[in-house]
Amino acid sequence: MQRIINALVQYRNPIIYILLMVFSILFLSSRSSFHKNKLEHLGFYISSSLYDFSSSINQYFNLKEINEILLKENTRLKSLNLKVNAPFLYNKYLVSHKRFPFLVKDANVIKNSHLNQRNYIIIDKGSENGVKTEMGVITTNGVLGIVKSVSRKYASVISILHKDLKINVRLKNSAAFGSLVWKGKNPREFAIEDVVSSSKLNLGDTIVTGGMSSYFPYGIPLGKISKLENDNNTGYYTLTAELFENPSQIYLGYVIENKFKDEIEFLNKDLK
Repeated sequence: MQRIINALVQYRNPIIYILLMVFSILFLSSRSSFHKNKLEHLGFYISSSLYDFSSSINQYFNLKEINEILLKENTRLKSLNLKVNAPFLYNKYLVSHKRFPFLVKDANVIKNSHLNQRNYIIIDKGSENGVKTEMGVITTNGVLGIVKSVSRKYASVISILHKDLKINVRLKNSAAFGSLVWKGKNPREFAIEDVVSSSKLNLGDTIVTGGMSSYFPYGIPLGKISKLENDNNTGYYTLTAELFENPSQIYLGYVIENKFKDEIEFLNKDLK
């Protein structure tokens, strides 16, 4: 108690000054409409600034929750986008309901190698999230790879930047099919193999997933033709493609599950 009294005595002049100033302000606001109006504006400005600061603090601490909501919305939109671009299994005149067998799960990329000839990716989704081996992994504007192995919380992915991985593709404005293969240098530069020279192609043509495998649906845009040469001796084009995005700089992906994959693979094995 004595320390409080000593502090009041020591700082008596500032305290008296503040009390007199508050009394003067209250007196002016009660006697003058002009000063009262100014004080109300000042109070509104101060309270608004405090609320704005408080809101910014709350938003900062709620960023994780907001990001999760946005990620779920992006995943839903990605699924709808794939469904719109993909062909359906039956002609619309034969059945009333069209089938789209792919489900989309979001995933964060926590490791993305790109300096080797055979690169791998690790994502933060595993078996407890429904991820299985041989599921496709896509990005906002392309393909990232195929799931190789799965643990409970994580999965490793064979990157598209892997010289042994071939992605079935086709030209958007043509019936030509081929295989997209990394050339092992520039992460955006790929070769397109097995495109017959009778196909009508042009520089700048868009490349999309071909839909001939159970990993990826048809119609995912991948890149465009940057170099084109017709080799009459082999009967095939020599094509170079430039991807729309750099696979080595991807931090968010989508794992896609084909609900009919096992059925398709069973039929394929039966035909061999």
